[in-house]
Amino acid sequence: MRRLALALLACSALTLAGCAQDFDRGPDGTVTDKVKDGKKFYLVVDPAKGGDEKKFRVSKYDYHDCNRGSKYPKCVDD
Repeated sequence: MRRLALALLACSALTLAGCAQDFDRGPDGTVTDKVKDGKKFYLVVDPAKGGDEKKFRVSKYDYHDCNRGSKYPKCVDD
């Protein structure tokens, strides 16, 4: 019985790990805007080395951790 419980626990952990969102990291810079489109979350970053603003998809956790004016990716790493 104990082996069955451990096997079920291991399968549950693997299933949950497969559901994690993994989006490409955006450019380093300053967050200028946050956009929510349904259940999709985006940050708009002005790159530190100049250039055009970049909009990229992030997890809802990264979206909530980064405010306008904060430094990306530092706001995610903190």
